[in-house]
Amino acid sequence: MIYLIKNAYKNINAKETYIIEVFFWKVNKIPALVEIMKQYTNHPDIFEDILYLHKLGIIYNIKTIYDLLELNKKINREFQFLMKLSAKIPELHRDGNFLYIRNYVIFYENSLEKTIDTLNNDFASYNRLIKIKNLSILGFLFPFQEKMVF
Repeated sequence: MIYLIKNAYKNINAKETYIIEVFFWKVNKIPALVEIMKQYTNHPDIFEDILYLHKLGIIYNIKTIYDLLELNKKINREFQFLMKLSAKIPELHRDGNFLYIRNYVIFYENSLEKTIDTLNNDFASYNRLIKIKNLSILGFLFPFQEKMVF
């Protein structure tokens, strides 16, 4: 039983690490997207919020995966704003760099969402194993804690 719990825990940690990597891959492309969009707008100051969130994402002290996911929600809202704004700028959709970066960010966001879904399933399995472990007297000797599902 302890062996299964350790393997589940390693699997969860690997997926959490992957989520963090994908998040930073995605976040690192957003300033390039903003710079391209600035060329096509008359009011480049509208991008200040997204740039602030990007800086926050880079220097943010992420202690847990939950902190990262909260920041990811904020960045996604700003990215959706950028996409709504880009829909009103037809010339922007003829810029190959913009299209490439936009598709890159969308691809990694989709990958992030799929990994989070599988991570939630892993959390549920892990938590079941913890509950089973805690039913035995020897199970209390091994200090594994349940994981919170997203």
